[in-house]
Amino acid sequence: MNSPSPIPSPSATTETNDLLLSPSNSDYPKRSPRWVLILKARIWRSLARIGFYLHTFPKPSPPRPSFFQSYTTKPLHGHDAATLPLAFYVPPSYHRDIALGKKFPAILNFHGGGFILGSYSDDARWAAAAVNHLSAVVVSVTYRLAPEHPFPTAVEDGLCALLHLHAHASTLGIDPAAISLTGFSAGGNLAFTIPLRLAAYASQQPRRKEKTLPLPLPLPRPAAILAWYPSLDNRLPRSFRRASNPNPSRNLPRLLTDVFDAAYFPLGAASTASPFASPPAASDADLIAALPDHVALYLCEWDMLCQEGREFAARLRGLGKRVECRVMPKRVHGFDRNPRPWRLDWMVGVVYEEACGWLREVLLGGRREEEEEEERGVGKVR
Repeated sequence: MNSPSPIPSPSATTETNDLLLSPSNSDYPKRSPRWVLILKARIWRSLARIGFYLHTFPKPSPPRPSFFQSYTTKPLHGHDAATLPLAFYVPPSYHRDIALGKKFPAILNFHGGGFILGSYSDDARWAAAAVNHLSAVVVSVTYRLAPEHPFPTAVEDGLCALLHLHAHASTLGIDPAAISLTGFSAGGNLAFTIPLRLAAYASQQPRRKEKTLPLPLPLPRPAAILAWYPSLDNRLPRSFRRASNPNPSRNLPRLLTDVFDAAYFPLGAASTASPFASPPAASDADLIAALPDHVALYLCEWDMLCQEGREFAARLRGLGKRVECRVMPKRVHGFDRNPRPWRLDWMVGVVYEEACGWLREVLLGGRREEEEEEERGVGKVR
């Protein structure tokens, strides 16, 4: 993979970052009545549904899920626990193979949408790529959306989904040691914050008389994280993020990002300072302990989130993580789901296949190629 261009060292930017991350310097949107945020979110959801419908026209068509299973969340913000669907995309031989005892690698995927919109079906083409190139089981998560369910609901729901998949790995024919987390945009944020939340729960368990979330032993530990143009440091003012884009005219409209921020983070800096909202806010020790050794970030050059992704990649490398960082030139946020009904960006297939190759090396260590060679009768002589 191509390495990103050099970035400033942490010591060179500490003073600037301290100023930027101060709540008094944030350009956080003004607080709106909850009913106004709900109305705005529903309007954007309606528009997004139209866009994603148009996105289904280009070939190859996104597949439908193979089957569904439900998981249960925890009560939050006065809301009862919810039962939500998990969409499974599986190889054609899945049911026959698990009957024979085969264990598949799995990908738990989280859709994007600024935590206010989106659904399990948004990333169906990515699921198809992973199934085809990895022979993996892809599980796309439905999580509750803001403003009806603000921070940290999405993180808690995602953690419950991971625990459900881990608990049912045996019956689902999944290797619990080969579960990776992937996500797009806001979902990329969840791919990092969920392991951090899990580690925090685990550290609190011995000190609590009542467990807030039953945890299995051994704890699930994702094998890898792969994040597509993730929103990572929500402490940063949007004005700073926008200015970091070398082509600011290609930023997402402020009208939309203001709703994202106000809906999911109604408490503003009191929420965004949490490592469960902004992974870079976590300590080095927590990042080392909670995150897997293998991390990949796919960033878009013309995206306000690109620079923070580069900086986080550099930090994780410095902590000893094996990080792949790919900056896709002249691509905008969400480039792989542009609602143009006539064609997909040619780069989508290229980077999806490339990302699957990286995951294959992490999850299978090249074993699939050996198995395929053996099936063709050209395997190693034993």
